Amino acid sequence: MNRSRARDLIYSDDPGRIINCIVDRGARILRYKFHKDMRKAGLDMTQEQYFILLKLWQKDGPYQAELAHDVLGDAPNITRMLDVMARKKMIERRPDPRDRRKFRIYLGREGKRIRNLYHEQVYRSRRSDYRGLEDRDLRELKRILEAIETNIMNRE
Repeated sequence: MNRSRARDLIYSDDPGRIINCIVDRGARILRYKFHKDMRKAGLDMTQEQYFILLKLWQKDGPYQAELAHDVLGDAPNITRMLDVMARKKMIERRPDPRDRRKFRIYLGREGKRIRNLYHEQVYRSRRSDYRGLEDRDLRELKRILEAIETNIMNRE
């Protein structure tokens, strides 16, 4: 790629041309669409809450810190999010029997119900969101975003 063209994609006077702006806008649109689709299906759930449930559906009972690292990469926000999910009965916090300072997170009644009722809804919604993109396009997008994340995380 021409060096000056690449520079315009990284820094420009026009935010609509800057990759960071495009990625941020895309992420916000995907979060908004996810929440809208879930409300339409009768469920008040954010995309981040769904990601937490996905982890719990794979392995119930991880430590809160594991979820923070695996799902959000952000420990301070996980407590607030789990508080909301506990009030909605999506999850339950239980003290670790070996170390009472730590909590394990388990699926709650609503978290189990959501898996059965809404998992397919999420798949249909995402399939519609990515309409027109081939598997190779999505794999390349994933590879690029992971490379950027790695570059940033390795510097910190």
